[in-house]
Amino acid sequence: MTILRNVHIIDGDAAGDPVDIDFGDTTTSIRPAEGGTGAVAERYVLPGLIDTHVHLKSRAPLVDALRSGLTTLVDLGTHPDSLVDEFRSDRGIPAIISAGSAASAPGSTQIEVMGFPVESGVTGPEDAVRFLDWREAGGADLIKIIIEDPDATEVPALDVETLRALVDGARGRGLLTVAHAVTPGAYDRGLAAGVNVLTHVPFGARLSEATISRIVTTGTIVSPTLVMMRAIAEARLGDHADSAFALAVSNVRALHAAGARIIAGTDANETPFAPVPHGASLHDELGYLIEAGMTVAEAIRSATSGAAVALGLDDRGRIVDGARADLLVFETDPRDDVGVLRAPAEVWVGGALVSG
Repeated sequence: MTILRNVHIIDGDAAGDPVDIDFGDTTTSIRPAEGGTGAVAERYVLPGLIDTHVHLKSRAPLVDALRSGLTTLVDLGTHPDSLVDEFRSDRGIPAIISAGSAASAPGSTQIEVMGFPVESGVTGPEDAVRFLDWREAGGADLIKIIIEDPDATEVPALDVETLRALVDGARGRGLLTVAHAVTPGAYDRGLAAGVNVLTHVPFGARLSEATISRIVTTGTIVSPTLVMMRAIAEARLGDHADSAFALAVSNVRALHAAGARIIAGTDANETPFAPVPHGASLHDELGYLIEAGMTVAEAIRSATSGAAVALGLDDRGRIVDGARADLLVFETDPRDDVGVLRAPAEVWVGGALVSG
């Protein structure tokens, strides 16, 4: 059993009186600090950070992510499943939640260019069960779906009937669906299909008030991955990159102002086209979310309790009795300087000290 003494617990909210935290692999007790209500907390403790959108390739970047405070990574596109299993068993990196291979149309960019298995191609609504059986057998924790916009691209796209079959089938198995969507049209197709999470945010056009209203009304989650949208804009758009990224930020600002639920994700990856570093990029993402109108407290929650609730991760994201002991310790209050989040004094994952 380990004890953190005389600390403030912070998850974006006002800190209460100092407490002592007892934990093994889970938190077992939170009680008033031995010094009483007049004690002055010496350190600050946050739940471990969650990146809601990454891709896995090699171990070293994941170690970097852990050192910068990320204790859970949500993989939304890695193959083969054996590589995901290897990372899941590694206690020296963040915990892994994974979709493995994403559903896409046969002949998609994911299959033809990125090398995902042909099994990930879904030929129509009647093929959804086969795909979902394959993903469940591979140990998927959630389902990733590639939604393309036929009006904006010539690449193969899943039709709305197939999207609905995947979403409904996943829901029947108790699995959430996360949809890649980078245009307003793709957002609308995802909403029509009833996906749980839209990941990425358009930078080529504004989201309509009707689309934003539907996102809010349905409770659909958005993980904007602004750091990736910045990387793609710089890779593709040259002198127009800044204006495109500004449009992406304005879309997030409109979503936030309307009351949409937004969580922090990066699309961290090691590809040569638009690499996004694990760990450091989540801190950049939090800065962009603050630029888009979030308070520091809201940004912190988007990568802790907000992310956990959105993805059904009931065992993490908060510091409460029975939760995983994924804990970050800081010498100063991150709410006063969000940059402090980049360098925790200690990182605990499942009760094990991995950095500090």
